[in-house]
Amino acid sequence: MGPPEEEVPEGEILAGKYRAERVLGAGGMGVVVRVRHLENSQIFALKFLRPSVARDASATTRFLREAQAAGRIESPHVVRIFDVGKLASGTPYLVMEYLEGTTLEARLAGGKSLPVSAACDLAVQACEGLAAAHATGVIHRDIKPANLTLCPAESGADLLKILDFGVSKILDESPGQGLTRTQTALGSPLYMSPEQMRSARTADARADQWSLGAVIYRMATGRLPFNAPSLPRVCVQVMEGNFPAMASVCPDLPAEFVAAVERCLRVSPSERHADVAELAEALAPFAGPDAGARAERCCAILGR
Repeated sequence: MGPPEEEVPEGEILAGKYRAERVLGAGGMGVVVRVRHLENSQIFALKFLRPSVARDASATTRFLREAQAAGRIESPHVVRIFDVGKLASGTPYLVMEYLEGTTLEARLAGGKSLPVSAACDLAVQACEGLAAAHATGVIHRDIKPANLTLCPAESGADLLKILDFGVSKILDESPGQGLTRTQTALGSPLYMSPEQMRSARTADARADQWSLGAVIYRMATGRLPFNAPSLPRVCVQVMEGNFPAMASVCPDLPAEFVAAVERCLRVSPSERHADVAELAEALAPFAGPDAGARAERCCAILGR
């Protein structure tokens, strides 16, 4: 039998090789459980779809594509996938590295902001992870604070990891295998680029840059660039590029930093940075001492 809908009992054996320890998180689509491998005692995070959701073939396909997408990316800033399969019930699962830390969403809760140096350091790490994804033909399409985990590093700084490639776009997928349709917009509206709102199918890597720009804006100001009482009004703001200038929200922000972030949020993708490597180069002067090397790695990864 597979796990029940609402809980996974401690000690239950999953997939014949993982012992459940505790539920780490649960949502409408799936459940994430901390598990221990029966043979080597290594700790992982096992994610599975709720059985009620798994009965939807498209949801199952989208879930498995997360493993396919993340599994082809090699970066210290992208969560690693170690195993994928189906539970005894037929419910698909994937096994990820277990991360100790907190999400950027939790760090920013309550309208908190970060110093420019800290925001830029995290942003450049995200650029490095996205560069690795884009170089392998994967567009994330759901970059937001909840999908960015901050893990403690030996240096004492935060190590950023990008999670959840479940709505990613794989550029070289065969005709007929894509999940996206022209009128389907996937992702989180508050961090979704205008072109993705129009047609997720045609959005390219610059959509991830737009989303990261919205994240940086929030890190630096404590506010969302696009925010309204209703989803339709948010969409209008995004499509028109109508957001409060960062200088009007936080007048003390460096002008060059503001220009780099606001360029990410241009309505036309052609007016944004050429790629995330160029964005990393623009942000590196405002970040910590490691940012320059990270920006150089971004350039090398993308062949610039």
